[in-house]
Amino acid sequence: MSTEILQPPRLSLSRLLLLGASSVVLCLSYLMALFTPFPLAMATVMYGRVKGYALGLAGFSVCLLLGAFFFKDYTLAASYLILLTISTIVSESSLRSWRPVRTVVVTGVVFLGLVVAIGAGYLHDQNLTLHSAVTKEVTLVLERLTEARTQGMLSQDLSDLGLNRPAGEIAQEMIETLPGYLFAGTFFILWVNMYLVLKGRRLLQPEQDHSYDERTLLDFKVPFAGAYLVAVSLALAVWGDKIPWGTVAGLTVLRAVGVFYFFQGFGVSLSFLNHFNVVGFFRTLAIMVVVFFAPWLLAVVGLFDTFFDFNHKFKKQVSN
Repeated sequence: MSTEILQPPRLSLSRLLLLGASSVVLCLSYLMALFTPFPLAMATVMYGRVKGYALGLAGFSVCLLLGAFFFKDYTLAASYLILLTISTIVSESSLRSWRPVRTVVVTGVVFLGLVVAIGAGYLHDQNLTLHSAVTKEVTLVLERLTEARTQGMLSQDLSDLGLNRPAGEIAQEMIETLPGYLFAGTFFILWVNMYLVLKGRRLLQPEQDHSYDERTLLDFKVPFAGAYLVAVSLALAVWGDKIPWGTVAGLTVLRAVGVFYFFQGFGVSLSFLNHFNVVGFFRTLAIMVVVFFAPWLLAVVGLFDTFFDFNHKFKKQVSN
């Protein structure tokens, strides 16, 4: 077992408030918003459900106030509420010893199902097609960006952002690409925060007996049938232009399946670093570079691990 532990922190009010403030700041930071559930879930795990959930409601209230009086828009509050829900599921999974992989998969499927159901209901109620609804929203966004540029609030030109095109063309591109990214993004956010919370709990509460920790997620393997799905979707992506929506379907499935191979490849990469005793700064740097600049590489490693079982070869009990 890993011998890496941390000194249990003092559970002070200031630390609790710092966790709440960090969740709001993360949600404000766009790219880093995916980590918003982590401090909220850790607050629940460390301080208990009452204080943890009260902190989440306080953070949501702050986002509502920012939307009402500063941004004049409630997108931040809506985003925070979704991420707060994810943090609740992650923290309950840790506290109740639910199986981490099953929790991630079931939560992701339910969330995506709700998105599809709500979207379909909205289109039906408004008597709109998907393309017309997305075009309408894109048009509103383009108008806001143009107004912001006129007022000097936006320095970049729309052409620099790749938005100097008809709204219908942008909408069609979004319809073709967003489903795959939404699927991958949903499971990525769930998996990352589950991993961080499980590891944080193991390190900060070493005296407690934990049924599962982050290594459960690192041992995840995609069933062998996933390789056939990759082969079919890759063929569609390359040669599916003669089939209606063939290329789009192929790329969407590749992104959807690829995120699970990414998880598998991430586990293999950590086993590789453990095998060669790569620790400290260089370990962190290597992980960050690959995750943020070449995630496809981890997905490829995960796919090949299905055939060669790299984890079995690299496994070595060292501190991680």
